[in-house]
Amino acid sequence: MELNKNLDYAIMVDETSKIYGLKSGYRIKENLYGNYIDNESWKIFVADMEKNYTVAFDMYSDGGGKELEERKVGRNIYPPKMASFGSSSRMIFNLMKDTEGFLFEKKLPTTVGGVANLDGFMEHDDKYIFVEAKCREPYSTKNNIYERKYEALYNFLTEAKNTDIRCDIEIIDNQKMKVTFKIGDREIHNFDMKQMISHLLGVATAFLNGNLEVKFIDFVYLLFNPLKLDFSDKKAKQKIYDIYNNTCDECTATDFKELFGAIVDFLTVLKKWEINVDTKELKENFRFRLCSQDDIIC
Repeated sequence: MELNKNLDYAIMVDETSKIYGLKSGYRIKENLYGNYIDNESWKIFVADMEKNYTVAFDMYSDGGGKELEERKVGRNIYPPKMASFGSSSRMIFNLMKDTEGFLFEKKLPTTVGGVANLDGFMEHDDKYIFVEAKCREPYSTKNNIYERKYEALYNFLTEAKNTDIRCDIEIIDNQKMKVTFKIGDREIHNFDMKQMISHLLGVATAFLNGNLEVKFIDFVYLLFNPLKLDFSDKKAKQKIYDIYNNTCDECTATDFKELFGAIVDFLTVLKKWEINVDTKELKENFRFRLCSQDDIIC
């Protein structure tokens, strides 16, 4: 069984033992998906969101990820993404749904190409909080194949003197390249550096183009901690534990404040904005926090 599904089932065993009435097994015709909430529990979950958390319901309903709908892939129909026990969206919703002012599914244009889809956003009088949530994603295989529209940025980051990020690029064809991310000489294997760079592009763009006023930036990386779960497959358990610990180590080894500063510098040079923002203050205001489901504070 794939590691991410092993995690799903471990979360399922833990949650169904603690939450009264919660069951597993989403059924679509003759197909049963055991790592998803059962149909009745899912209906109750969605009805509660629609009635009591209307802002979140609207955001997830209108979001590009189609979190609340059954999905058609080819000829097959699959359960809604958020019905998965390992869903990052479900995790952050359950953790933050009662936090007044917390918003889900924040979209930020990246300037370089596309839109960064952050899982959470909150504004205080003195700061902004951006949240990226990860539950089962670190345990899926990555191929590190990306579009070449990021090539100039990756080269800029590699040459920047104020960051240890290195992006080793292997050109595949006119559209694609393979990228190995490094912190100094250390390869990044589990942390999704490409996505993190895209998110920081979106955050920096929002300030440089004047959509957000400059104040403290608190970027929270919400990584589900599996170390308290029990797994029936002991080999899978050890692999999941190792990947989780390595992801944490890769986060700790990265100076995200320096990375954010280099991205601000890149965008300033690339776009040649009429800068009405104190970029030095903008870069100084950035903080990265690695959190788990047990210690997230917004």
